Amino acid sequence: MSLIRFIKFSLKQSPLKNFEIYRKLDDAKWGTLVGVDELGNRYYTNPEERYGRERWCIPAANHAKMDASQIPPRWHSWLHKVTDEVPKATAAEDAAAMHRPKWMAYPHYENYTGTKKANVTYNTVRPKYESWQPAVADRA
Repeated sequence: MSLIRFIKFSLKQSPLKNFEIYRKLDDAKWGTLVGVDELGNRYYTNPEERYGRERWCIPAANHAKMDASQIPPRWHSWLHKVTDEVPKATAAEDAAAMHRPKWMAYPHYENYTGTKKANVTYNTVRPKYESWQPAVADRA
């Protein structure tokens, strides 16, 4: 990052907001707030940025718990320029605007792999092999 770009970034916003953006994105960015999703993520745009970097998200989660699966599909398509329409506030409003069936507007949830909420399969088949249990002899 150039020094001039970093100085511009420092002068555009408050130091506290600059610290939050730099800590979460590892980059100096400023722009206009486009919307907030149901998880609390904030989405920004700045047409002055170069192509591919003009849309970004500041996640609501703290730095240690940030994950890409915390971005809903509607906002993911906007971030990656699949659509230029800014998504509505909730998935139900968005489904109504896109004329989708009501059952398609289910709430988005993050990937729970590695957490207590992860899906655990239940095995109904008996094991083919038994684990080895060594016989321990007393030493006298």
